[in-house]
Amino acid sequence: MKYFVLEKFKYMRGYEHSLPQNEMCKNGFKDLKKAEAAIVALEFLNHRPDMVSFIIVQETDAKN
Repeated sequence: MKYFVLEKFKYMRGYEHSLPQNEMCKNGFKDLKKAEAAIVALEFLNHRPDMVSFIIVQETDAKN
């Protein structure tokens, strides 16, 4: 099971989600603790904390 960190951008008309440019974030984390540590690092490095927040999403095996 993998965990992915997404950036959540705040705009006047709503929100937009995307993956951070960091390669580890794109590949996902196998451990929830590592994903939480990545969020702390990304929040520290972020230059617009009022416009961006971070969320963790979990990969699932859902089939149609």
